[in-house]
Amino acid sequence: MADKAELLTPLMRLRRRHRAAKAFGALLAVGLALLFGIVLSVNDGRNYQRLVTWLGMDKYLARPFAASPPPALRARRTTLLIDAPPRLIRPVAGLRDRLRILPHRTAHERCERLGEDGLASSFQAAGGDWECLFSTQRGTTPEPSVLFIQVKGASSSTFRTFRLKLSLLDPGKDDEMFKLVARSIDRFGLEMAPENLHYLYDRIRTGLSFSSRFDGYRVSYERERDDDRRFNLLITQLPETSTCGQSAVSSNGASMHSSIVRFPIECLPLQQRTLSRPIQPN
Repeated sequence: MADKAELLTPLMRLRRRHRAAKAFGALLAVGLALLFGIVLSVNDGRNYQRLVTWLGMDKYLARPFAASPPPALRARRTTLLIDAPPRLIRPVAGLRDRLRILPHRTAHERCERLGEDGLASSFQAAGGDWECLFSTQRGTTPEPSVLFIQVKGASSSTFRTFRLKLSLLDPGKDDEMFKLVARSIDRFGLEMAPENLHYLYDRIRTGLSFSSRFDGYRVSYERERDDDRRFNLLITQLPETSTCGQSAVSSNGASMHSSIVRFPIECLPLQQRTLSRPIQPN
């Protein structure tokens, strides 16, 4: 019969097994060789170099895996990596204003400067204390807007309290009154940094109450409880907190002197953000 099953002798079965074992061994050898080559070639051939060095044949076997040359250094222009508020990265403007030397004026001269545009100011001194009064009004309504300033001090060049009462009774004169307040503070000569003055003027213009300390002053601005159109500004000069003490310090046998200076770090309150919509309960 043609379909009769082939009879295999034990010798034929052994030969088939040998052929299958040889094929499997060849495939296994090729796979191991590929794996061994991959292991030696990674990391720019470092494993191959280590093997050659371990065998002591580094003088006879060349390195087949050449390392790529390092990239050339290029000087690039620095760029902004993160988004930052413009007010933190813009150049500081007004630094020269901080370092300018303000003219030295007596309390009487500073008081006279308040009334340069119109009504003269009043200055009184008695027993080492002095007081400066200045008042002006703007508007044609029965109740015009009024600016009143009272300054008290104990020496010829410094003051203790600077009180300013602003009554915005004529809405048409609000902008003029705000400019008059800024001009009066500048003429009296309050030694404040430009950014602090801008902060103070912004609070006065927006009518927001605040209390803070900056540039050696305690400043508070409040709206009167009985009348929303009247505001009170109080600036108090803080006592001197900077002290310089001479203490002897020995260094290698030489006597030295060091100065210890204390200065308070002052902060401004952050403006509160208003929510665009009320928070709904869960």
